[in-house]
Amino acid sequence: MVQMKFQSLKGFRDFYPEEMAARREVLDKIFNVVRRYGFREVDSPSVESMDLFRIKSGEEIVQQTFSFKDKGEREITLIPELTPTIARMVVDREKTLRRPIKWFSMPKMWRYEEPQSGRLREFYQLNVDIYGVKGPEADAEVLAVGIDLMLKLGLEGEFVFKISDRRFMQGALEGLGVTEVGPVFAAIDKRGKISPEEFKQLLATAGLNDFQMGKLIAILDTKGPITEALPKVKALLARNDTVVEGMTNLEKLAELMTMYNMAQYCEFDPAIIRGLAYYTGTVFECFDVKGELRAVFGGGRYDKIVGLFGGEDMPAVGFGMGDAVLEILMRRAGVWPQESITTDYYILTTKPQFKETETFLAQALRENNFVVEVDLQGRNFGNQMKYANAIGARHVLILGDKEMAEGKVTVKNMETGEQVMKEIREFLSSVGR
Repeated sequence: MVQMKFQSLKGFRDFYPEEMAARREVLDKIFNVVRRYGFREVDSPSVESMDLFRIKSGEEIVQQTFSFKDKGEREITLIPELTPTIARMVVDREKTLRRPIKWFSMPKMWRYEEPQSGRLREFYQLNVDIYGVKGPEADAEVLAVGIDLMLKLGLEGEFVFKISDRRFMQGALEGLGVTEVGPVFAAIDKRGKISPEEFKQLLATAGLNDFQMGKLIAILDTKGPITEALPKVKALLARNDTVVEGMTNLEKLAELMTMYNMAQYCEFDPAIIRGLAYYTGTVFECFDVKGELRAVFGGGRYDKIVGLFGGEDMPAVGFGMGDAVLEILMRRAGVWPQESITTDYYILTTKPQFKETETFLAQALRENNFVVEVDLQGRNFGNQMKYANAIGARHVLILGDKEMAEGKVTVKNMETGEQVMKEIREFLSSVGR
């Protein structure tokens, strides 16, 4: 029989212990930030009915999923995003859930897309959502969480949050006499990926004349620090109710971010509209300052999402952050944790008959929350020391003939090389947590 060598599938990743140690350090920092704002962790199935995603994103989502039919001929998919699932969970218990509903989760997700830098077929995504709060205070808190965690990850000066409001752009287009805003939104969403000439062609196809194009481009070009850009763009707009709603929200949001002392990380960019039609107000994306990577974050307000899934309309705001682009940005900034494993204590025994003492010592240390390894292969002294180095042991505890005869243990500091012999119970008392 011919033996086959298997590899992971395209767009999927393996994480070995050293890599997982670095990832765990990053995830712990992220979760600590989110929890400090009062968000509660939830979990949900990895599979859902395909119809759940059709309702939100239409038939095109089917082509981007890992899906199948179960034995009951129902269409099932591995989740490509989390928002529909969270909305379903809210609907399931909307009568009993306390408001505001502040949840977070970071599950695996799957999309059948062509892998490229920052885009994988299997990835982790942090979702942070607030349901049940209508005002910009919730938008500001969600933004503050995103900014805070980027700072805690050591990314000061490496990112910017670009913010707008769907109502602002819709009202601006209505003020220019544009009746079909959908095709214009689609063109704006592509602007950063195409040439100016191609953008104008898309606008012409959407029905805009030269005057409308010129005014729209002037509005789109009025961007910058949120507290400075909003007064400038306000002067360019025809006033209508939709514009006023959007501008009022943005001005209040800028004021709130100033209170958080985070306005310096926020830019107004009217081209940020998010491609999905279910956004109803604030929209934002987080990018690296060099503009070389895909968005790290994307989110906004979606007040109709619960109604889409059978519940009563409920205000909601949140964001998603994928792990792939974040890792690229952190590595580029030199703040990705060192990929290594560490061990508090390795217990080195020179004879099999010392196993009982070794086990007693190991378990006593583990009860005090130390990471402890012992020899499982009967290796000699030298090979055990090599292994202790390989696993990043901070201390080696040596149980040899002399130590056992006197009821002691030799404690070796692997960083300094210093070693000292101590009574076993004295040693355990000195390290008790």
